[in-house]
Amino acid sequence: MKFIHLADLHLGKKVFGYDMMEEQQDVLNQVVTLAQARQVDGVLICGDVYDHPLPPVDAVNLLDQFLEALHCQHIPVLIISGNHDSAGRLDFGSGILKETAIHIAGTWNGQVEFVDFDQEGESVRIHMLPFLRPGIVRAALGVDCRDWNEALKLALDTTQFKEDAANILMSHQFYAGGQVCDSEAANIGTLDQVSTSVLEPFDYCALGHLHNPQSTGRPENRYPGTLLKFSFSEINAQKSITLIETHPDHSITIEEVPVVPKREMIHLKGMFADLLEKDFVRRVDREAYVYITLEDSQEVFQAFEKLRERYPRILKIEYCNLPRFRTLDEYTPAASRMKSPLEIVTEFYALQNDQDLSEAMKTQVQEIWEEMHETD
Repeated sequence: MKFIHLADLHLGKKVFGYDMMEEQQDVLNQVVTLAQARQVDGVLICGDVYDHPLPPVDAVNLLDQFLEALHCQHIPVLIISGNHDSAGRLDFGSGILKETAIHIAGTWNGQVEFVDFDQEGESVRIHMLPFLRPGIVRAALGVDCRDWNEALKLALDTTQFKEDAANILMSHQFYAGGQVCDSEAANIGTLDQVSTSVLEPFDYCALGHLHNPQSTGRPENRYPGTLLKFSFSEINAQKSITLIETHPDHSITIEEVPVVPKREMIHLKGMFADLLEKDFVRRVDREAYVYITLEDSQEVFQAFEKLRERYPRILKIEYCNLPRFRTLDEYTPAASRMKSPLEIVTEFYALQNDQDLSEAMKTQVQEIWEEMHETD
């Protein structure tokens, strides 16, 4: 049987203030097209369906359209909650939706839910474990559990394995060995890492939480990554749709189908003047999200605004050759009182810019100081 494995949709996400709804709708359409073309038996969404616990209406509508499109193709959908989701809100309507082959495990009630698939003598059982913290396990099982590894082990001990079937786990956790990137690093520390040893009993683990496609522990412990790039650390990543196929011997084949983003994210590097040259601009996709590194040795006045005229979807600029700030510990009030204003400004400028104040600038500083005193 064939299943599409997705995670970390983050519907409603904004990247540096830019709404990503158009890009998200486009890439979900690609998922529907692939599901139909490959005649998949189900779609697994492994947490972080939304970017926020209270998602905007447009994000909810987009999920609704996506589920309806899959339902029209008679494709079952299995969804678990992630750490960005409101488990209770995601559960809304789950009892009724189950009758339409849309299975949602938002809140964990102390037992790992499962859905069975049977086709032409082959059987697959998919176990749905939403995002867990030790506190959730303590409340559900009434045990004193404060360690993440212990919590996941206790939760997975409630798994009802099916003999003579491929047992697949859906889980949204940070399993040891996974590599984080900028778009999720702020939400992930090290205390919540879980050993991959708890995953060994399963034939395939459909994971969510990490944004770059990767396996951890073994090939069958798979993070599909996000469908879109959400940070600069992902610029060179090839985003894809993970397609898995189960076999009668319970082995799993994993295929990564590349996605084509509606708008690419690119990195430009060079001198400010060069990046404004028409010949250079002409070679750059104006629809792309752009991250720019300027090689100028001094900050350019209104650089962001001027560059945005050429690159409408500029996300951020940074400088790579600006002199680094040195320590200013020597500039105590007592030391400053022993120096003239011109001496203070001259030394500060030299510390900040690795060069001396020009004679013309010294004259200007002196004139400004004198004007201030005349005003007083």
